[in-house]
Amino acid sequence: MKILGVRFGHDSAAALIVDGEIVADVAEERFTRCKNDTTFPLKAIKYCLQAGGISSENIDVLAIPTTSFQPEFGVFFDIPENIKPSEKSRLKLSVKTFFRSKPNLPILPRYQKPMKLSPHCRIELIDHHLAHVASAAYTSGIDTSIKVLGVTIDGIGDRTSAAVWRIQNNQIENLARFGGDSSLGWFYANATEAMGWRHGSEEWKVMGLAPYGKPKPGLLKGYYPEFEDGVLVRPHNYGDFGRWHDHGANHYHGKDAEPMANICESVGIEDFAAEVQRVSEEQAFKIILPWLEKEQTRHLVCAGGFFMNVKFNQNLWYSGRLDTQWVYPNPGDAGLAVGTALYVHYQNNSMLQHKQLDNLYFGPEFSNDEIRVILNDRGIDHKYYENIEEITARYLARNLVVGWFQGRMEAGPRALGNRSILMSPLDPANKDLINAKVKYREKFRPFCPSIAAEAYDAYLRGAREELFMVSSFEVNEGMQNRIPAVVHKDNTARPQKVYPHINQRYHRLITEFGKISGEAILLNTSFNIKGEPIVCNPREAIKCFYDTGIDVLVIGNYLVKKSNIDE
Repeated sequence: MKILGVRFGHDSAAALIVDGEIVADVAEERFTRCKNDTTFPLKAIKYCLQAGGISSENIDVLAIPTTSFQPEFGVFFDIPENIKPSEKSRLKLSVKTFFRSKPNLPILPRYQKPMKLSPHCRIELIDHHLAHVASAAYTSGIDTSIKVLGVTIDGIGDRTSAAVWRIQNNQIENLARFGGDSSLGWFYANATEAMGWRHGSEEWKVMGLAPYGKPKPGLLKGYYPEFEDGVLVRPHNYGDFGRWHDHGANHYHGKDAEPMANICESVGIEDFAAEVQRVSEEQAFKIILPWLEKEQTRHLVCAGGFFMNVKFNQNLWYSGRLDTQWVYPNPGDAGLAVGTALYVHYQNNSMLQHKQLDNLYFGPEFSNDEIRVILNDRGIDHKYYENIEEITARYLARNLVVGWFQGRMEAGPRALGNRSILMSPLDPANKDLINAKVKYREKFRPFCPSIAAEAYDAYLRGAREELFMVSSFEVNEGMQNRIPAVVHKDNTARPQKVYPHINQRYHRLITEFGKISGEAILLNTSFNIKGEPIVCNPREAIKCFYDTGIDVLVIGNYLVKKSNIDE
């Protein structure tokens, strides 16, 4: 069965699943270069179909992660009259009838033909939070006979901001739902805006700054909902949010941001961030831990933008209440495309055992031949190396900054060794250097370590398996002096464990660096600058290389270096 999942809205995305396998998954922003793109994901859809070697007429199910049909689908898809959304949706009219009843929709020029669907294609509308939990449930690899707790937390989606789920035998049962007046995501977003950053996009700056301050309990009381024993006991009225649509993306304004900004100014940005983080962890714990107890399980899967908070994920793991913790590694709304498609697949194959997801390399890739043509057309000096990992490791050992462009682009928010900027973690000055001359961002922002699998336990204390940088862990004693550029202020690191069978070239590079330096670990950050999506194609990598302080660009088996860099 061929299922196309399409998320249209904040972080538009598309994913193609064929017989349960993720064939392609990509956010629209990677093609349009607009961070958090909200436009209809036409380019992402076209890529997914191309990657699967199919046309839109070969799709068996079009899966959409909302219970309210979005009429734009009737613009970009040529939908036969007989197709209507599934009976689970609120819409009972045929798609064509509903589409015609809505004014002010785009009208396509003749060269942009709507994508045809076959008469046998179904349209499935899946609840937003159900799609979130499905993304985690059906990629966790947990034995389906085991009872698992699912938790989804975000700003809001389909009138829900948090939900609790029972997962067993591939069935997902809702246990509790909380509306907009319970939103921890909105609380964190309002705090982000109060600090001068972008709601719905830059919350991780608050998280990164929090370890530099001291929490002040009570400081923000009245600006967030409160939970006890897994139940909302004190809702919070957030009011209406203002929205400014700018260049394809939304910027939001919450009424609480103004008074919270005054509080921030009075106590200082570091202490304010620390208290925001403390409150969020406290309240989320009061949702999750009681439900683990009620369900008598030690197995947890999570999704939703709230779970990008790696410090919360760390503290939940160290609570000792879990045997299994799985956070879907693309937990925000871009991950809904995969989640909704997986949900449809497993509802039709309820007895199947799913396997644990071990990589996110679901985006475009470019051959050496394609890369060579691009470099030649631009007159860029380059050299081909069969042993590109060994050569690159030597430049890294010289403490140079390397742009590393390989294979299929990662889905999700993290660079995982295919669209990465790399540097040695041994020099404490390297964090500030990359922030200043490459990423152009705040000094406090941390960087992640990619660690060869065989060396993983030597660096981290009590860390679970972590392939995707979705949780931080404490580093072992003495490591802060050995790898200071990837250890955060609170003596933690957010790792990627790299196996040779998952990413052979990247693992070989880390190993070669280890042979020279004695440390089988690299500083890894996404191949982009602040405010831009991760690069997708070679042209964007070349532009970023020449527009920043990157010293060496390694793209496929080709190496390009700045004129001031010796062999």
